[in-house]
Amino acid sequence: MKLDSLKKILLLGLILLIIAGTIVIALKGLNVSLLFHEHESISLFIGKEIDVNEFKTICKDVFGNKKFILRKIEVFGDSININADSITNEELEALANKINEKYNQEYKAENIHVTTIPNIRIRDIIRPYIKPVIISAALILAYMIIRFRKMNILELLGKGFLTIALTEAALLSVIAITRIPVSAVVINLMFVVAMIELVIYNYKTEKNYN
Repeated sequence: MKLDSLKKILLLGLILLIIAGTIVIALKGLNVSLLFHEHESISLFIGKEIDVNEFKTICKDVFGNKKFILRKIEVFGDSININADSITNEELEALANKINEKYNQEYKAENIHVTTIPNIRIRDIIRPYIKPVIISAALILAYMIIRFRKMNILELLGKGFLTIALTEAALLSVIAITRIPVSAVVINLMFVVAMIELVIYNYKTEKNYN
């Protein structure tokens, strides 16, 4: 099989992947992390080093199939934050009883404060990263414009933009199809991939230019 034919097959596969991802996003949307959409949160002081796996077992017994996220808080790791889609009074009661039994505490359901965390828009998460990414990309593009000034700059930058756009679209499609939760880590990964793609494109152009 010729290399050009292989490239055409890969490009076709990439386009089909992006189309499939677009359909999934249109029908189901992205699988946003629990911490991004409206949920409820409680913080508990245990007074001793917490084994997250033990606490996870407790939460599974209490919340069943509900999504929840555990995070240690405080310097000494003796407090924990629980985030769940929703927390009922019955679940609070069961949680208090299990914590009291396991950690020798005296919690009561009515004394556990439940905080409702509002929905966080993805663009609000992205906003802090936009400026440094634009600055970094602008510096690389400025270098390319100066370094490869004898080439067709518009064609060069157009190919670079298309390459990055296809890569990001494919990555987003994989995230959508596999239902990977969109979190700050995933967003950072997409920015990093875009910058790496730009650096690689610059390197390849440099190699061919010489």
